[in-house]
Amino acid sequence: MTTKDEKEITSEFGKGLTYCIGLFLAHAERSDPPITLNGAASLFFNASSDHLYELESLHIKDINLRKRIEEWRDKCLRWGHGFEKPKATKEDKEWAIQEAKDLLRLIDEKLLKIKTIKGSWE
Repeated sequence: MTTKDEKEITSEFGKGLTYCIGLFLAHAERSDPPITLNGAASLFFNASSDHLYELESLHIKDINLRKRIEEWRDKCLRWGHGFEKPKATKEDKEWAIQEAKDLLRLIDEKLLKIKTIKGSWE
């Protein structure tokens, strides 16, 4: 129980930058619905993009990186929770997963100054 002086801060699907991208990617490792299931990519985005609502990008000073992250997030949210056509495709899902991995590497390189090497078993 919290007192009036204490505030309990929670987030249903996570808050942060790399944390939210990581939670999104965790859905990529789960088994896919059967390929014949209509809307399988939309189901993936519906579950995985929940983690992107509280993705924090405002502290990124590299404008191009911040823009790329925000565009990726917005596409994933639109595919997962939008009602616009066209619906998400298998190719959209593959792109979003690869882009998330690429963004994590760019965050390492540009923000943390850590040299990365793309894994051959990525």
